[in-house]
Parts: sequence; C-alpha cells; structure tokens
Amino acid sequence: METKSILIPPIFMQIDGVTVELIEVSKHFLAPGQPYYIASVKIIYKGLHSRVFPIFARDITDLKNKLKVEINKVKLIEYACGLEEVKRLIC
Repeated sequence: METKSILIPPIFMQIDGVTVELIEVSKHFLAPGQPYYIASVKIIYKGLHSRVFPIFARDITDLKNKLKVEINKVKLIEYACGLEEVKRLIC
C-alpha cells in the first residue's frame, strides 16, 4: 500500500537562512509522463516580503535549487547596492 502525504499551502521553508513561502503549486505535463510544476512563491528577506512570482520546476530538488539562485540574487543586490535597493526591487 502506498502512502501519500498532503501538504496544505501556504508552506514555509528555510533556504539559505531565508524564509520562502510556497503559496500554490500546479502540475502540468509537457508530454505524457513528463510532469513539471509551476510554484507560486514569495521570498521573505530581512522582514521584506517580495511580490509573488512563479517558478517552473521538475521536482522539489529543482525548485529548491532555483530558489537558492533567486535568494542569492537578492543577497548580491543587498551587498552591491544596499537594503533600500532590495526593498525597491522586490517589494
């Protein structure tokens, strides 16, 4: 017997020390047997809430890797331009 788990959104995850809110996930198929997911996410960085944006992913590992890229972009903007520029760009 196969056990399936159900998670009710929103789901909060910690990735690289930053909170990510997973708001919604929808499953789609490019071809039979090749699913991909569209996840609506929001990054919460140092008290700043980003706009909701989509990420296309093949599985949870792919989603986490793509979120790490987005978080590192935010961190780089803060390092280069300061927190005010992060606020202007993501909020």
